[in-house]
Amino acid sequence: MDQHRLRLDRIRLLSARFHELQGLRVALAGASMALVVGGYLIAAPRPTNNGAMVAMLVSFVPVVAGMPRLNRYYATTFGRQVWSPSRKPWLFLGVYIVVSSSLNTWIPSIPAGTPTMAIVALASLWVAIRDWPWRGYYLGATAAVVIGFTVSAPVGGLLAPNMTLGTMFLLLGTSMVPIGLLDHLLLVKLMKEARAPEAASAASRIGGDG
Repeated sequence: MDQHRLRLDRIRLLSARFHELQGLRVALAGASMALVVGGYLIAAPRPTNNGAMVAMLVSFVPVVAGMPRLNRYYATTFGRQVWSPSRKPWLFLGVYIVVSSSLNTWIPSIPAGTPTMAIVALASLWVAIRDWPWRGYYLGATAAVVIGFTVSAPVGGLLAPNMTLGTMFLLLGTSMVPIGLLDHLLLVKLMKEARAPEAASAASRIGGDG
C-alpha cells in the first residue's frame, strides 16, 4: 500500500512539475552566471556591485542562445505537456517591483540587486518545502544567497561591501548547476517509472501472442 501511494505521489509530482523539472535550463543559466560573474570578479581591478549586475545580465546571452536547443531536446525526448499560463507570476512581479523599489528608497546602502537575491532565496526555500523531500536540494540556492550576503555584509562581513552582489551571483550560479542537474535526473527517473507499466503491458502482450 505504501509503495502504491509513493508511486501515486511521484506521478502527481511529474504531472505538476513537468516543466520545472527540465533542469538543464537552470544548469545552463547557473553555469553561465558563475563563469561570467566569476570572470568579472577576477579580471576587474576593483569589482563593484553595478559591475556585477552588468556581468549577470551579460551571462544571459549564452542562455538565450542555448535555450531553443534545450527546448527541442526536451520536446523530442520527453514529449510536450499542455501548459496553461497563470496570472500569479504577473502579480508576483508587481509585488516584487514595489517591495524592491521601496527597500532601495528606504535603505540606500542596500545594493540594487539585493532584493532580487532575497526573492530568489525565498522562492528556492518555498520550492524545497512545497516539493519536500523530492526537491529538498533547492535549499542549496537559499544557502548560497545567505552565505554570499553574510560574507560580504556592510557590517561584519569578511569581504568588502562592493563585492556583495558579485559574491551572491557567483555562489547562486554555482548552486544552480547541481540543482538543475538533479531536477533533470529526477525528471528522467519519474518518466522511466511512468513508462514502466506501458513496457510491462507490452511485454505481457508479446508473451501472450507467443
